[in-house]
Amino acid sequence: MNTMTGRLLLGLLIICVAAVAARRSENMRKPFCANRRIWKCTTYFYPVCGTDERTYDNECLLCKEMHETSKNILVAKPGRC
Repeated sequence: MNTMTGRLLLGLLIICVAAVAARRSENMRKPFCANRRIWKCTTYFYPVCGTDERTYDNECLLCKEMHETSKNILVAKPGRC
């Protein structure tokens, strides 16, 4: 393989990796967390996947985990991880 072909393949690989990373970051968002003084999570089941790669039964439980651990966890996507 000559140098020009190798550079072209490397360039295409970099573009593909950047596109995948951009698409993932598009879906991530900050969770909507209620006032901590009135925190009481319901038992409704609407799972979300956190950026810590854990599935939470609902967004409120993700917020509670953030508060208890002082970690910055985003919603990676709706549904299970």
